[in-house]
Amino acid sequence: MRLTATEVGFFEDYEDEESLEVGVRGVDGAGVQRSLSIQRSTYEPDEQEVQSGMDSYNVSNERGFTVYGCLRRVQLNGTLLALEFTAEDAEILEIPALVEVELRDSGADIANLSTKLGEILDWGSTEKRPELIGLNFSE
Repeated sequence: MRLTATEVGFFEDYEDEESLEVGVRGVDGAGVQRSLSIQRSTYEPDEQEVQSGMDSYNVSNERGFTVYGCLRRVQLNGTLLALEFTAEDAEILEIPALVEVELRDSGADIANLSTKLGEILDWGSTEKRPELIGLNFSE
């Protein structure tokens, strides 16, 4: 699926919501409005979160479906963001396993997006972290 992004937003709250988030809203090839939210906690997961598999970033869609640790690869190449999901999690989100987001007309700060995505995705359970290509962040 290819989305043409119309809006990209960032949310950081270390006190109340205790989360970091990147949100992307766009239109798919059929003209349907879609959105994806990629987020993580700002605190270390507790034992209950580890046991329930919530010790990683998560991705939600416009319908509120949410999955944890679901990405295999994330690549940022110029203004194209490619998100490769595991097949099972893509099915839960009701999207294809590969989602490409064209950011050119979104007005997004690509450098900031790169940093924020790296900060969100390179966190939590190491076995759930995706391969990150073209993202600028501190490892």
